[in-house]
Amino acid sequence: MTKTPAPRPPRLPAFDAPAGRPSGDLTAVDLDGRSDGLLFEADDADGQDLQDTVFTDCTLRRVSLEGADLDRATFGNCSITDLSAASLRASDSGWWNTRLERTRIGSAELHGANVRAVMFDGGKLDLVNLRGAKLRDVLFRSLIIDELDLGDVQAERVAFEDCRIGMLALHGARLKDVDLRGASLAGLAGVAGLRGATIGELQLQDLAPLLAHEAGLRVL
Repeated sequence: MTKTPAPRPPRLPAFDAPAGRPSGDLTAVDLDGRSDGLLFEADDADGQDLQDTVFTDCTLRRVSLEGADLDRATFGNCSITDLSAASLRASDSGWWNTRLERTRIGSAELHGANVRAVMFDGGKLDLVNLRGAKLRDVLFRSLIIDELDLGDVQAERVAFEDCRIGMLALHGARLKDVDLRGASLAGLAGVAGLRGATIGELQLQDLAPLLAHEAGLRVL
């Protein structure tokens, strides 16, 4: 019997954050909307209009983005730690070669985002809306997520490690090499969207009633 190959893991950079960066101010970004090689520490961008802003090689520590508008913003080669926001608005945003550590967000509106070579490492998120997003080489690690919406997402080489997810929605998702074995799933919607994902044997047992219902089976 041919052994099923394991899913390919995400390809991630080292995420090294250089020291000695000059300080920046999120309330006074450059007129052209670009911030390069800056340190934003204990900064408060509550309610700021940061649409289309580009952050490259930046470090953000203990920053509040409550109510900030980050639609179409881009974060590249960034290190983000202890980010907090009851509501994060960042639809159609871009994230690449970036690590987010110890994130605490109530509602993260990331629909339509392009997320590549990114690690979400530790934290608590109530609602993550990634509908219609493109995910490639993404690792979710040591996270508690109440609701994760991956409807209509395109995902390749995505993995979960030591995560707890209350509800995972996969309606219309297109998955390739998505490893869900490290995720504890309390609920699942859009079972057909699991195609292309890998789960463990115990997870299969837990999902059996949902799979039977999706197939129209009667179990007596």
